[in-house]
Amino acid sequence: MLILAIALVWGMVIIGLQIAGQKKVGFMAGRLEHPDFAGASSSNKGGGTLPPIEEEPEDDESLLESEASSSAFIISNDIEVTQEQAKKENKFKRNVLIARVAFVLSGLGVIIASILFYAKGVASFHKSLTSAHGGLDLVQQIAYKTINMTDNAIYEKNALLGTLKTTKEDTGGRLCDGGAGPYAQEIQNGLAEFASEVEELSSMIDDNIGAFGNDLRELVTITEDVNDKLYSAEIFFGIAVAITVMINVLILAMLGQTYFSAKGVSNCCTKFITNAILWPVFSFFLVLAWIFATLFLVTSLAGSDFCVKPDVVVEGILRKHQDKFSSAIFQFIIYYISGCKVKPANSEVEAIADQIGLAVGTVHDVSEAMMGMSIPTLQGECGLDKAAATALEGGAELLHNGTHLLNKGWIEVRTLLECKTFNPVYTTLVHDAFCIDAVDGLTWLYSSAFAMFIFSMLMIMFRAGLYPVNHPSAKP
Repeated sequence: MLILAIALVWGMVIIGLQIAGQKKVGFMAGRLEHPDFAGASSSNKGGGTLPPIEEEPEDDESLLESEASSSAFIISNDIEVTQEQAKKENKFKRNVLIARVAFVLSGLGVIIASILFYAKGVASFHKSLTSAHGGLDLVQQIAYKTINMTDNAIYEKNALLGTLKTTKEDTGGRLCDGGAGPYAQEIQNGLAEFASEVEELSSMIDDNIGAFGNDLRELVTITEDVNDKLYSAEIFFGIAVAITVMINVLILAMLGQTYFSAKGVSNCCTKFITNAILWPVFSFFLVLAWIFATLFLVTSLAGSDFCVKPDVVVEGILRKHQDKFSSAIFQFIIYYISGCKVKPANSEVEAIADQIGLAVGTVHDVSEAMMGMSIPTLQGECGLDKAAATALEGGAELLHNGTHLLNKGWIEVRTLLECKTFNPVYTTLVHDAFCIDAVDGLTWLYSSAFAMFIFSMLMIMFRAGLYPVNHPSAKP
């Protein structure tokens, strides 16, 4: 509203000065007219006037005295008129110089502001966009890696179930339950306990990992949408840069026209270019500059408000979309945003890790007991034939290795979900890319766009400097 108010008030002032006219406000009315321009015009309207009839002198002596006094009076008046005209001429030349210098300086001000618009504003904002793209791409990479690891966990879990089933089949479904040796009961209880733990682990993974992966895919979708919007922002700023370049081209054309006007060059071509091309196009881009300045101001203020407490704002936005998440991923995202102050308690990730730990411990004890026996000893302990005993020993080894692979994979998942992985990415994306680079860039964009608008209005106010001087001889 402030920029709009300035534009309206300034526009009314310019219109008022033009209405007031050359005699009252001089070149501020929009034209450079010589002081004798109007006088010369009005003097030509009088036609022919008859000189006053003078009485004849009484004699020659009085006639000579009258002519002498008249000549002295005329010479004195001519000197005073010449001095007054010289003062007017010098004052007018100073005004012309002031108008042209003010117009040129205003044009240079627009060019300098446009350079700052690109060098400071666009460059800073482009840096923030690049950082944001990099952060979002990194989030997607980590999410996809986590998805692959959770899929591997499901695969390893299924492999464990398959190995357990195959071992049962190869031992005739007995698994050492028919042995009478001192270790038979220990092996039997251990395998039964392991089978129970693996079944429970399978249920937990099936119930949670699917939702876990879906939430990670939803996170990837959100980051892709944000990335697409950032690319749209780049297009918007590309348009802004193009408009700035066009304004600079127009300014340079106007400065060139000012040079020709100062040299007294004025013809149909220069008048057509000035009145039909330069001013209409310049006015159009001036309106666009005003619109962009307003948009940059609003966006900069919104960004500044957001960056007072960015974590709180982001958390509030996420909680409004909490229904899109169905696993512990949402709690972990809040954990990263909050600066990793409170880690999610009793989450599915920790529960699965604990269950895997139980299975690893159980199968480790059982496999160590069986793999420390020879085949004949195992046959005797479990009451199995050689083939079944060999299958039991091989199955125990496979179960041992499979649980360790599953445990290793899940440790990697937990490592990826640690604060040190996601929080720096979030900090770079929100605190650095947006609250530092983007807000700084928006501030420069607004300031430079507003400066362009101000100097453009000054060019309109001192537009008389663009035109040639109207001399008395220019009017018949």
